[in-house]
Amino acid sequence: MKRFLPFILVLFAILSCRPDCPMLEIRGRIDGDFEGQKIYFCPQPRPTADIVDSTVVRGGTFFFRIPADSLYMADITLSRRAPGFAERILLAVEPGILEVTLGAPSRAQGTPRNDQLQQWKEQLQGASSAEEARRCTFDMVCRSHDVVGGYLYMLFRNSFEESQRHWLDSLGYDKLIPDVSTRRKK
Repeated sequence: MKRFLPFILVLFAILSCRPDCPMLEIRGRIDGDFEGQKIYFCPQPRPTADIVDSTVVRGGTFFFRIPADSLYMADITLSRRAPGFAERILLAVEPGILEVTLGAPSRAQGTPRNDQLQQWKEQLQGASSAEEARRCTFDMVCRSHDVVGGYLYMLFRNSFEESQRHWLDSLGYDKLIPDVSTRRKK
């Protein structure tokens, strides 16, 4: 039986995702000083232990292969126990290949929504005032009438003017935030 256990585990891994299941492949890089440290994939909002995935840094790289059968938001973050800092990065889970670099600052690019998020992040970093950052964020929310816009609206709702909140609520942004608690690791 011990001889068949590895074969059974490989077979289970192959069968756990349907062949037609779209995937997000995350190819990550991080400074080699973090060798052996854990990297976490945390679906948002309100991640629970049963939906968080993790991997270990090997050779300055990390890898996730995530089912992307529906659009939702997630963070990639370095373990709090790591001896150093790398900025957590927000990303949209959508089919494709995403190149992620964790550092200070972190970057993600390679899929349409993540390219938009990266562009927004760079605009925020270059903003010369809180008003410019607020305007940039409002514009990003308005361009993303999907889970991305809903999640950003949830995060930044209180920074918007009352008229902006009312307008976004009338468009249904407050209902665009997914309930990831129904996503269980398979």
